[in-house]
Parts: sequence; C-alpha cells; structure tokens
Amino acid sequence: MLSYRHAFHAGNHADILKHTVLINILESLNLKDKPYTVFDTHAGSGIYSLQDERSKKTGEAELGIIPLLREMNNIDFPESLSNYFKICELYKKHDLYPGSIEFEKIFTGKSCAHIVMELNNSEIDLLNENASRETLVSLSRDHTQVKTQVHHADGLKDILALSPPAIKRGFCLVDPSYEEADEYGKTGNAVININKKWNVAVIALWYPLLAHRIIEIEAMKKNIIACVKSRNDKTEIMDAKFLVNKEDSHTETSLKDNSGPPRLYGSGMLVINMPWKLDEKTKDNLSYIAKKIYKNESTSWSVEVF
Repeated sequence: MLSYRHAFHAGNHADILKHTVLINILESLNLKDKPYTVFDTHAGSGIYSLQDERSKKTGEAELGIIPLLREMNNIDFPESLSNYFKICELYKKHDLYPGSIEFEKIFTGKSCAHIVMELNNSEIDLLNENASRETLVSLSRDHTQVKTQVHHADGLKDILALSPPAIKRGFCLVDPSYEEADEYGKTGNAVININKKWNVAVIALWYPLLAHRIIEIEAMKKNIIACVKSRNDKTEIMDAKFLVNKEDSHTETSLKDNSGPPRLYGSGMLVINMPWKLDEKTKDNLSYIAKKIYKNESTSWSVEVF
C-alpha cells in the first residue's frame, strides 16, 4: 500500500528505541579502524521537521524525544545515551529530528559505503535531497561525511541483490512499515536470506508491537532465530522490547484523543551478530528512558540474548 509516512511519528518511543540501538551499533563498528558497509532498507525521507503539521497532529515527539532531552544533564545519565542526546539536542535547535540515515551519515566516514533504499514515491525526492546534505555534526573517525547512495527500490529485494557487499564488514537496518499481514513473513524471510548471504553482518530488525499482530510478530522472530541458529548456533541474537502500554490498553502516545485500541503499544529490535556489550548498553538505555519519561504502570522493557 505504501501509505505509511514517518513524519507523523518521528521522535516517538519507537524511534528512541531504534535509534539508540542503531547508534550503539555504529559506535561499536567505529572502535576498529576499518571501513564497513551500512545498508538501510526503508530510509523514509531521512530528516523530519518537528514543526510539520503531521508531527503536531499526533504529538508523539512531545511525548518522546522532547521531554527526554530535558533529562540529559542528570547525574545518573548513562554514557551509552550520550551521543544520541547530543545529536538530537543539536537538531532540535533547528526544529528537526534526524532519521536513521542521518545518524548513519554522522557516524560513517568517507572510506565506508552507505546505501539506502526507499520505494515510496512520496518520500524519494526528499530522501535524495536530505541524503546529499552535510550533517550538522560528524562523529566518524575521519570526520568526513560518507557519500550516500540512494536506491528508489524495494529494500527487501534490493538488499539481497547487493549482498554481500564489496566491504564485507558492516551493518544492515531493516525497518519496514508492516502495513499488511503478510509483510511479517516476507520481512522475516528477507532477514534470514541476508544473514545467509552476508553472515558477518550485524543485522538489526525493528518490529512493532500491535495487539492484532501478535501471532505474526512472534512467528517472524521465532523463524529468524531458528534459521540463524541452525546455520551457526554461536551467533548471538539480541531481542530488546520497549512497551509504553499494555497490549489491551488504550495508548496516550498514538492519538491525542485517546480513542480506540492502541495502534502501537511498543516496539522491539532484533539484532543478529550482536556487538559486544550491546545488550548491557540497551538495558541501561531502556531503564533510564522508562524511569525518566514513560512513568505509567504499563511501561516495561526487556532485553534477551539467544
């Protein structure tokens, strides 16, 4: 359908989980002075205005990144969140929230490869424009911006055609909109095939938590874990979940009028070939975020390693 537009949801609780994990992975890759490849299969437009009418309509950033930025200077602030906060604070001064490709550009230097995909015709022109712009800050080892390649294509198919890349060390973010029920199975199979073709890559899959899709979500994750482990049972897989509501509750973060069942009561990140200590950093991050921002009794989080 391709009706999903991330501008409605930029800076919400799902972005906070996704982007904190993303940054900690990129930080880990930068510990070694070696180039790497970054793939992003569903890039969206890359940067989002917090003054956009779509953002204002849902108010999700006002319940997510904006109040979280006020907690940056607390004495118990975890170091693993430091770069995320600093970057978001800088972009917030321009009324912007960085999407995943912007974080990738910030950390990824010119010796690396950065390949992003987007199929939605409504997003591709903005993506091309934003991908070619200099970032507001650079945290790559050589402090020079990577040249981003933009593909107007189905990311789940394009990534398989491009794997394994010439620079085999690397990372892939898979972040579809899950608009249709069969998208869970297709996404799971794509992740399995990426791992099969590019087994050294860190693969991070974002997934929504939706009450009416619990069966599809769990089946997708179980299939991925079983297939990856069947090829190499020593492969470490992290599953991090962050819930801001219970599955049967109404949500304050989806619609301002608080009507109807929750559209998104939380989300998760499944990470294959988990970098060292990513699980510990994610626990610290989610513990702090839950304590400082999402304080209702329905908020919970978990981090498991398989």
